[in-house]
Parts: sequence; C-alpha cells; structure tokens
Amino acid sequence: MLKNYFTVALRNLWKTKGFSLINIIGLSTGMMCFIVILLYVKNELSFDRYHKDADRIYRVVKDFVNNDGTRTPDATTPPALAPALQKDLPEVAYATRIFPSWGRKYLIQNGDKRFYENNVVFIDSSFFNVFDFAFVSGNKSNAFNGGKSILLTQTSAKKYFGNADPVGKILKINVNNGASFLVTGVLKDAPQNSHFTFDFLVPFSSVSKNDVNSNWDWYNFYTYVLLKANANPAVFTAKLQPLFKKYQPDSKNQYYSQALTDIHLKSNLKWELGTNNDLSYIKILMIISVFVIVIAGINYVNLITAQSVKRAKEVGVRKVAGASQQLLVVQFLIESVCTAFVSLFISLFAVALFLPFINQLLSSSLVLFSPAQGLLWVELVATTFVIGLASGLYPAFYLSSFQPIKVLKGKFISSYNGAYLRKGLVVFQFLISIVLIISFFTIYRQVDFVMQKNLGFNKDNILLLSNIRGAGNPGAMVNELGKIPDVTSIARADGILGSQNWTNGVAPKGKNNHILLNFMRVDHGFLPTLQIELKEGRNFFKSGADSSNIILNEKAVAELGLKKPYLGQQLEWDEGPGKTNLVTIIGIAKDFHFTSLHEPIKAFGFGSEENNGSTFFLKLHSQNLEKDIAIIQKVWTKHNPDKPFEYSFQDEQIAKLYQSDIKFKNLFSSVTLLAILIACLGLLGLSIFTADARAKEIGIRKVLGASVSSLFTLLSKDFLWLILIAIVIASPIAWWAMHNWLQGFAYRVAISWWLFIMAGLAAISIALITVSFQAIKGAVANPVKSLRTE
Repeated sequence: MLKNYFTVALRNLWKTKGFSLINIIGLSTGMMCFIVILLYVKNELSFDRYHKDADRIYRVVKDFVNNDGTRTPDATTPPALAPALQKDLPEVAYATRIFPSWGRKYLIQNGDKRFYENNVVFIDSSFFNVFDFAFVSGNKSNAFNGGKSILLTQTSAKKYFGNADPVGKILKINVNNGASFLVTGVLKDAPQNSHFTFDFLVPFSSVSKNDVNSNWDWYNFYTYVLLKANANPAVFTAKLQPLFKKYQPDSKNQYYSQALTDIHLKSNLKWELGTNNDLSYIKILMIISVFVIVIAGINYVNLITAQSVKRAKEVGVRKVAGASQQLLVVQFLIESVCTAFVSLFISLFAVALFLPFINQLLSSSLVLFSPAQGLLWVELVATTFVIGLASGLYPAFYLSSFQPIKVLKGKFISSYNGAYLRKGLVVFQFLISIVLIISFFTIYRQVDFVMQKNLGFNKDNILLLSNIRGAGNPGAMVNELGKIPDVTSIARADGILGSQNWTNGVAPKGKNNHILLNFMRVDHGFLPTLQIELKEGRNFFKSGADSSNIILNEKAVAELGLKKPYLGQQLEWDEGPGKTNLVTIIGIAKDFHFTSLHEPIKAFGFGSEENNGSTFFLKLHSQNLEKDIAIIQKVWTKHNPDKPFEYSFQDEQIAKLYQSDIKFKNLFSSVTLLAILIACLGLLGLSIFTADARAKEIGIRKVLGASVSSLFTLLSKDFLWLILIAIVIASPIAWWAMHNWLQGFAYRVAISWWLFIMAGLAAISIALITVSFQAIKGAVANPVKSLRTE
C-alpha cells in the first residue's frame, strides 16, 4: 500500500512537471536559506561551549563609574583580582588571568624563520584548570616548567618547525630584551567559535619580573573563574562588589560577572578580546528563516489548490472506486512530503556548492558535512517532514473533500474555487517580501552611513607601520620615508584610532570631578596627518617641549565641567594610588569618532610624545599604492633588516568595528533577494493558472474586439491590487521593526518616506515583470484555439 502511495505521488509530480518544478524550486530556495541561516546561527550560538565545564565558567568585568554617574563598561580587570577571588570566595574552584599582547607584535624566530606575531597571550598556571584546549604534544602538567616556556598551536608549530615535533626545542622571542623559550607543548588550534584565540601561550612566570598579585590599579588583565559544581552564580556575583570594596574602598567601579557562553552574543564592552556579534541579529535571522520557509509553503498551497479542477475528476473516480477521504488525505500528504524531500536534496547540493562563497561573504568558516553536524541532519529531516505535512495539510483535506457526483457531472465550479484563500496567501507572501525590501533598504543605508560618515578625521590612504619600537633608526627612516613623492605627511603614535587607545583617570585641578579619559600619545605630525581639526589653541611642538601638555576633545571638556577660558587650565592626571601629575590644556580638538557609531562620542585626549610611538602613520597621495608600498618596504628593510615588513590601513581598522553589521547586511540582503524570488515563483504559477482558467473568457473578449493592452490589464490588475494591499499592511510593520533596530546606533539614518515608495514600486515592478509574460501570452493567443471546443 505504501509503495503504491509513493508510486502515485511520483507519477503525479511528473504529470504536472511545470507546477512541480515551480514548487520544488521555491521550496529548495527556501530550504537553502533556512540551512544557511541555521548553520550560521548554530555556529554563533556554539561559541565557547566546547569547554567541558562551560556552564560553570564566568568572566569578571566592571564598569568605570564617573562622578556624574555615567558608566563605561569594560572587560579588563586588575591583576590582583584573581588571587583575591581564589582566596576569599568559597564558590571559586579556580581563578585565572589572561594578558593579551595588546596590539604589540613580538618577533619570534627559529633559525632563519622570523615572523612578527600579534596573537601572543600570557597566562596563569591555572589556565588549563579553567579552559579545555586540547594538547597534541605535551600535557598541562608539564606546560609550566619553572623556566622560560612557551606553548604553540598546531599551525604555529608547523610554521616554525615544519612537520617535526617542536616539544623540547627552542624559540627566540623579543621579550625582556630577547630571550630563548623552551617549547613545552603543542595545542590544537583554538576553535573559531571561541571569543578569544591565540597562536602562542606564554606563562606569566616566564616573563614577569614584578609581583603583580597585589596591584589593583593596572587594568590590563582579563579574569575568569571556574565555579565549584554546587556554587550558585548569583551568590558569586553578589559577592564581587563587596570583595572589591574590601581592597579598594575609595573606588566607585562596579564589578559583576558574565557567563562564558554569553560573551560572544551578549557582551559589547570596551577592550573585548575579539569582535563579538549581536544576539538581536541572530533573532532577526531566525525569524526571517521561518518566514522564508512559510513563503515557500504558501507557494505549494496556492499552486495545489489552483490545480483543483485538474485533480477533481481524479478524486471523483477514486471515491467511486472505493477510496475513503482518509486514504486520499494520506495520498496528497505523501505527495507533499515527497516534494519537500526532493527540495531538501536539491537545497543541500546548492548549499554545498555555494558554501565557499557564503563563507567569504560572511567571513565565516561554516561547515555542512562534518561529524559535529550530526544533530543538524536530524533537525533538517524533521523540519522537512514538518514542512511537507504543513504545506500539504490544507490541500489534502481540500482536494479530498470533493463530492464525486458533482465532480463527475461537471458541476464542480473550478475557476475561482479557493480564490479568496489564494489571494490572502499572496498578500501574506508579498507582505513579508515588502517588509524585507524596506528593511533591506534601511539596513543598507545605515551600514553605508556608518562606513562613509565623516568621522572628524581622515581615515583614507593612511598606511600604518606598526612595531616601530626597537627599530634600527626610526629617525633616519622617517627622513627617508619623507622623501618618497607620494608620502605627503608622517606621524607617530602609541595607538590606532578605532583599535587601540589607552584610558586614564583625570580631574580638573583641585576638584573631584574625575572622568575616564581615552587617550593616545602622539607626535607633532599626528593631528595634521589625520586632519583632526583644532577648535582653539595650538598643536604640539616638534621640539618635544609639550610632554606635560594635553589636547582635549569637546566631549572631554564638557564631561570635566570646565569653564572658559579652557586654555592654560590644569588637570590632575592619575599615576597610581594617591599619585597625580599636572597636565596643562593647550588645545581643544573638535569631536571625532574613534569608536563605533553604535556608541556616542566619548571623552578623548592627546598627550605629546615625540620619537617613541609604536606606529607610523603615512599619508599617501597616489593612484598606485602597490608601487608606493614596494618603495616603503625597501626603506623598512634597509633600516630593519631583521624585522619582517608588515602594514595595514587606518580605514581597515574602522571597518573592523562594523564586522557584525556587515555580515548581517550581507546575509540579510541575500535572504531578501531569495525570498522575493520565491514569492515571484508563486505569482508566476498563479498567473499561468489564471491565464489557463480564463482562456475561453479571453477568447470571447478578443472576438468582441478587446485589445491586447486591455486584456493584459485585465489579467494583471487582480495581482496588482493584492500587492497594493500588501504594501499598506507591510509599511507600518517595517517601520516599527527598523525603528527598533536603528536604536542600536547612536548615530543613524532617518527612516524616510521615500523608502516605502521605493519598496512599493519595486514590489509592483517585480510582480508586473513576473506576470507580464504569461498575461501577454494569453492576451495575444489565437481565440480560435480556446473557443473551438464550444
């Protein structure tokens, strides 16, 4: 019996090849979107969950609190915190610290293999008691040998030692004036779904000369704890602030904890170890994936019910032959499920084919076929089965309910049977599509806005040469670089805008209005090179005589509560517990954006430091960057023969701030296009059916003198009315959704009225193009062919 059901199902699919193809293409496209989004979402939700006790690992973070009550959430903590947690809180099984390289590049070498490495992480001996990073060679018990040791990842080991086992061998690192480190272990590469990664792990004991366990003022460490199995995370978090107050009674900073598995999607603090995503984006994509599947399912319902006249006599004959309604329902549901599974196989093939391009588009490393995706296949099979049943449920009961006597006597009124349902479903399809179109326009404009907005400084054609400290002769290198015709200016700083800057507490002299000031130490050429405009005052002198002077931005002036005249006023610069230095304001810079436009402009200051910054900023004026870079490399190699040449650009640093936004835009735009395609396929199928069902009416109208244009209008206007209804319903929904999304940006575009006009015109144009071919074909058809049977 079951075999017969499948045989009949496949026969019917083949019999109606045109409609079956439209259904399969629509469902396949919808499932392809669903699979890609599912892979992406599962990858984002999997971050840091590979650790054995991930649900018991927490990161301790804090808010810097200013006198006015404003807060700056920050992921860093002082080094004394971890020992205090281990000692004072019984809930803590292990506490450990991480100290990243903070943008510094370490020169690591083995023989003639020398590379700059910026993913060197310094760790505690308790690191492997908290985190589960798998060893390939060595083990955690001998990873800390009491001397100078280092751990490598597999990729780093191969880079420096080829296929040989590096354990027991020596690497040289330019730390503490150069030193030899014994390789004590090789680990598997850090998984890509980790909120922090590393290429080298170096124990603190190998490099630290000072005891930092009692230092509460150096906010450059990350603190993690593994709670005991029976510990209550809420109780642990409640004890953090009292613990901090015990050791720092005068500080206003507020401490709290974050679950390790929440960091990637729910944390956006200053000094995050990596680029995090936004949970709201994940929720939006999950909703869209469901909508796309719903649109594809609607196509199936529409096209099957539209063919009811062709299946009516089949149903009548089957019922006369003794088939019950239940058996017919099963038959139609099997047809639907078969269509769904055929679509699944096609979509899997398409995803596998396009996955490299998708990974490039999303800057991801999604994998479809892997042992780790076992649950994915169960989910896909179950989802496909549900889609097949849900899509076929109404058509099955609808078609199986026909009365055989009326059908076989030709009294079954076919042309408009189920018309209201089909029209309602078309409206719903295009409602979703128009919401996506309006959202796409808004998202595209916002991402383009943040990428193109005037940030208050010049980010274009600024080449960065980092790791200048320790270079052979930076002064001579500057002189030679300045002779390159296309290098219009050169600057030096100890940070990079949009990436690395320091923070420090400052207050007006004699007042207690402390604020947390972002700052960089720069030379006299920095502000002119990056075209940061001074509102008043002067720039730093080339002589280096401004070491105790400072330039503030307008936001810093406002937060400090300074009164005019600003120039010449002094600030107390925190140097540690109870220690301050006085700095004098010599200039006020116009506000500029050095962080993402998700955040408002923050207080910033520039200190003067000639000839000591870690990064060169070269302003280029050239149409041939490759030529200029080659010349710059020659200069670098001449003065630094032992250092590899590496460079980046300032605009790349700014673009990194919007990685998650760009990924979201790329995925959203792709899904929107595919959703529109699916809706159009359904509209195409319905236009074919309508033209076929009204063929005789069209023939009579042509005989009576109707023109091709009037017949085209007749066949198209019903669909256009449906699109107009969808536009009216979709517009407020899209406005509400995009209004809420834009609240995540401190600086954002307006949702203009013309976006809705554009989306409406786009939807109408797409619909007209979709139905026009079939409408024109029906309008120009020879009426004799449609009327000859009358």
